Amino acid sequence: MNQADAQRIRGILADLGYTETAEEQDADLIIFNTCSVRDHAERRLAGRVRSLSALKRKNSDLIIAVAGCMAQNLKSKIFDLLPQVDIVFGPNDIEQLPKLLKNANAGKTLGKFLSKGSFDGESADGIIISRPFSAMVNIIRGCTNFCSYCIVPYVRGPEISRPVDELLIYIKELVDKGVKEVTLLGQNVNAYGKDLGMNEGFATLLEEIDKIEGLRWIRFLTSHPRDFTPEAIIRISKLKKVCEQYHLPFQAGSNRILELMGRGYTKEKYLELVDNVRKYIPNVSLSTDIICGFPGETEEQFEETLEMVKRVRYESAFMYYYSPRPGTKAASMPGQLSDEVKKARLARLIDVQTEISKEESLKLVGKTFEVLVESLSARDDSYVAGKTSSGRTVDFKGNKDLIGSFVNVEIEQARNWTLSGKLVNS
Repeated sequence: MNQADAQRIRGILADLGYTETAEEQDADLIIFNTCSVRDHAERRLAGRVRSLSALKRKNSDLIIAVAGCMAQNLKSKIFDLLPQVDIVFGPNDIEQLPKLLKNANAGKTLGKFLSKGSFDGESADGIIISRPFSAMVNIIRGCTNFCSYCIVPYVRGPEISRPVDELLIYIKELVDKGVKEVTLLGQNVNAYGKDLGMNEGFATLLEEIDKIEGLRWIRFLTSHPRDFTPEAIIRISKLKKVCEQYHLPFQAGSNRILELMGRGYTKEKYLELVDNVRKYIPNVSLSTDIICGFPGETEEQFEETLEMVKRVRYESAFMYYYSPRPGTKAASMPGQLSDEVKKARLARLIDVQTEISKEESLKLVGKTFEVLVESLSARDDSYVAGKTSSGRTVDFKGNKDLIGSFVNVEIEQARNWTLSGKLVNS
């Protein structure tokens, strides 16, 4: 979501005459686009901004801005915490950036911190994407789930879907500019269209996007298990361009913890969803989000989470220990666990998932996959790297001319999540 917001920010700045620089000392404007889901992200932001103090003293005209969810959450408090900052604005204030920059010439400037997002003024011409062949597309903004641990509904506002006709025009324009892959985004993509009065709106939207000529791959993030219906799975499984990569956050394996989290489903319902997905999409790659050390979580309940991981066998997982977010229900729940306990459980969880990821990766050795080449490889610039339709990262020997193209790669080596292979003839 922050990457998609950054696309819009880049486009607005380019329209104002700004160009990007990779060197902080050359910048007239530095914007930090922030997350507020975990305390760790906020601490990192504070450290990064403070590291610019000397640069700020040297260049009094330098403008430092903090955007995104942390900005929406803390508002003017950021000026007290980080006096180096000149502008603070939320994720729903992005279109006001030109005015905010102008006001910053007269002193510290705050956004309006709008409580609800919109798609006003957003067009394919109004964004700059870091990879010209792949774009992030917001289909729904905000969240109304209010999971007890999550601050997102408070900082992103309620759900608002972008109408189907607008999205189709937007994506067609992206394809005309050379985009071959889109990733549809939402705090809960499965909720798409509910506010527009649509039944199974997400499946309907995918069916329409699947018809767009020139578009090769469609991905989506993130799905809420509660709203992913059997009908939607069947309809989506019939589409040719939708990648077989499903991110299904289960968060915890204990029904008691799921209830305390306010997730709206049971362990049994979640497993039924997984079985349905695998029934209709046999080659699906599953990933998930997991929180351990939630308030009141017992050792037995944590063991249920480990058992869930072993039962489903995810290709990858984003794993965290619980981080209290002030203002959320869970922050004041009894039974808060010590960091020592939470970190120990996370380490055990990571060990289990790492072993599973490696075992699942080894099953792919000797197979050939279509890969969208994305960049030079970080480990060796005589190699390039890309992703399969299932989201697996693959590197292989090749040159930068392959970037943005689809090629076939035979897998020769497997790691926990990434793969290495060799280019083969189509």
